[in-house]
Amino acid sequence: MTQDQIKTAPRAWFSMPGVFLLAFVIAMAFALATDRAWEDYLITYRSSKNFVEGHGLVFNHGERVHTFTSPLGVLLPALCHLLTFRGSDAAALWLFHVFGALAFAGAAALMHRTASSLRFPPAIAGLLVLWLVTDAKSVDFSINGMETGFLLLFTSHLLWALLACARRQALLIGLACGGLMWTRPDGVIYIVALGLGMLLFAPGEKGRREWLRTLGIAAVICTLVYLPWFAWAWSYYGTPVPHTVTAKANAVGARTLWGALQTWLMLPVSMFRGLGSLDGLFMPSGWFYGGWPAWLLPVTRFIGGLACFVWMLPRQRAEVRVVSFAASILMAYLGYFPGLNPAPWYLPGPAWIALLSLAGMKSRLVFPCGIVWLALSTWQLVEFTRTSAVEQKLVDDGNRRVVGEWLKANAKPGDTLFMECLGYLGYYSGLKTYDFPGMSSPEIVQASKKVGLEWHHLIGELKPTWLALRPLEAAKLMTADPALLTQNYREMRIFDVSADVERLDVRGQGLLAFDSIFIVFQRQEAAP
Repeated sequence: MTQDQIKTAPRAWFSMPGVFLLAFVIAMAFALATDRAWEDYLITYRSSKNFVEGHGLVFNHGERVHTFTSPLGVLLPALCHLLTFRGSDAAALWLFHVFGALAFAGAAALMHRTASSLRFPPAIAGLLVLWLVTDAKSVDFSINGMETGFLLLFTSHLLWALLACARRQALLIGLACGGLMWTRPDGVIYIVALGLGMLLFAPGEKGRREWLRTLGIAAVICTLVYLPWFAWAWSYYGTPVPHTVTAKANAVGARTLWGALQTWLMLPVSMFRGLGSLDGLFMPSGWFYGGWPAWLLPVTRFIGGLACFVWMLPRQRAEVRVVSFAASILMAYLGYFPGLNPAPWYLPGPAWIALLSLAGMKSRLVFPCGIVWLALSTWQLVEFTRTSAVEQKLVDDGNRRVVGEWLKANAKPGDTLFMECLGYLGYYSGLKTYDFPGMSSPEIVQASKKVGLEWHHLIGELKPTWLALRPLEAAKLMTADPALLTQNYREMRIFDVSADVERLDVRGQGLLAFDSIFIVFQRQEAAP
């Protein structure tokens, strides 16, 4: 640009340092307001802590089972535990909050750089930043102990390297892909989705043949970056596949590439029928438990669907088609492999890719509609912050942690515990756990192949000392096998904060109510 053009060009809403600071402040403000420690963080942190304290990277001492999904997600908490002198779990979590917030801020800055390099209008690039940093699930899972901030960082780096970088492109793409693989095994889905988009739409000056060569070199670099962990995990655990993946795959049944393709082809139909994963893309965590306005779902469903189908609209630029196409593949994957309503921590990555496609749409309606979306996104973040704060205090620390601590105080060495929610109960009880679907327990997977997945059969086969059940779970067991909870097990204590939950004036009470009551049973022959 000439000096005159620079002087007359519209000024960007944000600089990269400004974006970084804004995102970091929002993430840390959420952490301060909520003091979040997500359930799955404690599953991973138990292995992280064992590793630092010399017991190996394991959930149970002496059992080499790969009970976590993310290499970075287990190694960084281990580092935090080490840096805080192994003295405080709370201090280790807060250090991880900071690392997650820094990664989230770096991701937002990279997305701003990508939008600016693609010459999005400054107002649209600014709106994109604000959409990203007010996405409630992205903020939450970046600081609550999950690896999401790093997933967003490497995804944003990959988008920048693919769409907006001109030098050392293969190297930068390969490093970003390697980072994704260190963050989550399903990072490969992001890599494949964006790679297919690049080959299909071939943005920029490169042709498809040249893109194929660039991506091939990047694949080699990615392999070299991830190979050390892959080789070590194989040698240490006997398999490079996390047991969490094995357990979940066993529970959901066989999945095929043809089934995934069918899900992708039917994605528009599923969206309009309200049967697809797109429902959760921009909804708050746990929305399906109730407590949010009825009008919110159709609005967010439309936004998510539009973002995933921009690539099918005429006159859209190639870069936008790439990211929209990738978002559609990711949402089809999440709707088929994990299930119809994928867990909320799967969604921030696809959400950021989808929002980039919305920002790049060629339409005069993008800016006015974007202002409305920003208002809605900000409102969601504020309301979700209030909900998360009371959930942490009342349900997680005030009930699930209390159940775990009570079990630790009342159980004997060698006792075992069966439950679904592994994090708080497993960490604070310190017991050998038989969780469903068996993320910490190969015994559950092995037993299910023998007697099936019904809980009463699994409990009868494994004979755990303790059961920690929600009321609905207990009721299903009573229906399936009435003798199980009346003759084989004895009710020991009910942990109930439901009355306090009912008095709350927050959105999403259904999610809080789900974990507000636990009933603990002890096996009769183990009773004193």
